[in-house]
Amino acid sequence: MKIKGIIGLAALVLILFTGCSANDGTSSTESTERETDITTSVESTEETQAATGTTHEILRSESKVRKDTTINSTITSQESYQIGTYITLSIYADAEVPGEVFDDLFNLIDYYEYMTSKNIVETELNEINRNAGIAPVNVSDELFDMIRIGLEYSKVSNGLFDLSIGPLVDLWGIGSDHAKLPTETEITNILKSVDYTKIVVDDSTKSVYLSEKGMALDLGAIAKGYIADRLKDMILEKGYESAIINLGGNVLTVGGKPNSDHWNIGVRDPESDAGSTMGVLKLKDNSIVSSGTYERFFIQDNVRYHHILNTETGYPEQNKMLSVSIISDRSVDGDALSTTVFLLGLEKGYAYVETLENIDAVFIMEDHSVYVTSGLKDKFSLMGDGYELKELK
Repeated sequence: MKIKGIIGLAALVLILFTGCSANDGTSSTESTERETDITTSVESTEETQAATGTTHEILRSESKVRKDTTINSTITSQESYQIGTYITLSIYADAEVPGEVFDDLFNLIDYYEYMTSKNIVETELNEINRNAGIAPVNVSDELFDMIRIGLEYSKVSNGLFDLSIGPLVDLWGIGSDHAKLPTETEITNILKSVDYTKIVVDDSTKSVYLSEKGMALDLGAIAKGYIADRLKDMILEKGYESAIINLGGNVLTVGGKPNSDHWNIGVRDPESDAGSTMGVLKLKDNSIVSSGTYERFFIQDNVRYHHILNTETGYPEQNKMLSVSIISDRSVDGDALSTTVFLLGLEKGYAYVETLENIDAVFIMEDHSVYVTSGLKDKFSLMGDGYELKELK
């Protein structure tokens, strides 16, 4: 199987590799580049095989290597399709990064996918859900840690972010081939099974128990961020200090760009099907995660129903916001907060972010007004026409 243009598909945040062409007096043809289609796959990790009892393959590219003389660095990139999204990992170094490094990184993603996916039968997450109202389930340290973090955000958001949203997500089916508009009765009944306070965790046994039948965890609003953070840890452990991790638009930068104090990160225009950018952020060692109405949705009777569900109403949130992007040190924080802040809306969301240390946000509204929190005043700039930067009164 071959997949071309993998990085161009539906990325929420675009990386602007400014200054990557050879402009130091040498011809651009002197920079060498090797590109391949997605043709290779690797076996699953031993950890994944032990957990699932099966082997499988990862759809993954060979290395793409570019020598950039403007920053005196060699950029090695590989791409894959995992955790339901398109992934690009790019490492900046003095020479081409060995394939074995990418083997370990993509196998790490694989390991977490076979732990957290609802779409794979034999995962730890599904074992928890199958035992709802029956018995606690002992889980791995990593999954327990992820659930612990999710519970913290469930509590501080008073349930706007709720790990137990699984039944509501399944009812709507947005992003799947069975998406539908549920009835009021269906929504009312299913909301009875959405309550993070009924998730019981035991630190001593590393067990998780959903105390009522019908409950189900969904880690879709936190898993990618958690995985990105673990990938960053591994890249640093392997001795690389400059990289870009892009998990389907969840972007995490490792260090700074060589010969520069920041990366230029483009924020996608949420109303552009072509994925063009509407603004640029200057970031270093940061994560940017966005949530928006355009990511997954269906339209019925001229109404757009998107995937960001309000656990109080049971419906997709309608608050005149197109998207919100969270800038944070840890990607897991940005993942959870992008959902929470979107549901809070502009005024409450802006005020909430301003209370958080080392967290900032970009809000894009339906009227094309754009608001950035105080920490981004000198780090964000608009590109082109169509949007207007404003301040909250």
